[in-house]
Amino acid sequence: MPFLRMLPFGSEYEEVPMKRKDKVWVMPAQMEFTSLRFQRYRGLDFIHGALSLAISSKEILGFKKFIQMRKPSSSEEDSLTRVFWEDAFECSFPNAGLDEDSDNQCTGEESLETLPESVIESSITGQSYSIYNAVYAVAHALQAILSSKSRKRGNIWELSQQSWQFHWYLKAVSFNNSAGEMVHFDERGELPTGFDVINWVTFPNQSFHRIKIGTIVPVTPSENLLTLYAEEIIWPPMFNQVVLAPISNHGE
Repeated sequence: MPFLRMLPFGSEYEEVPMKRKDKVWVMPAQMEFTSLRFQRYRGLDFIHGALSLAISSKEILGFKKFIQMRKPSSSEEDSLTRVFWEDAFECSFPNAGLDEDSDNQCTGEESLETLPESVIESSITGQSYSIYNAVYAVAHALQAILSSKSRKRGNIWELSQQSWQFHWYLKAVSFNNSAGEMVHFDERGELPTGFDVINWVTFPNQSFHRIKIGTIVPVTPSENLLTLYAEEIIWPPMFNQVVLAPISNHGE
């Protein structure tokens, strides 16, 4: 993504005219876009109208508030938050290996709400949602072990199973998470999930909005694999806007 991000501006340094072509970028679910420090100095129009896949997820109650209330601490365990803080707010903490006479010192009280979405997302991403479900799946599996074949000696629980038997309990996990979605594994040991088809819309003030314009649901019958609402897609300016009816893909 950093390389793609810089492509439109390469001609500025080489003094070679670059003609923009009518291309629509289609990005995979693993593509990360946020937290690129040079985004605050460059426009986002290169990605306007792009399409991307995102792992299907649901909003976790309290997650947005948790993110917005995050503050850097002085403990070594929180060093990554301090690094992000300095990069996001363009400031420095004392004794951070930078010039302590800098005019812009981090106070730790800066508000994450003031940062654009291109720097930090307050909604949960598909990857984070998967990690959230994974942690709870392990917790439910451990609870099943403790409830079945374990014994207590003093204040210590002793498991009668070998460690390799944990996998059997994990495969049998089935529960509803806090977002109301059922989490379970199929016969291949995979978590049934799908993808959202996202349309990127950018604005001159460095902000952007992602519109869900379709879904890919591989765990349903093949005739309902892909659904697109083409009339809601915002295409790049070089394309003519054409209103189409919703599309349903029949596994082709």
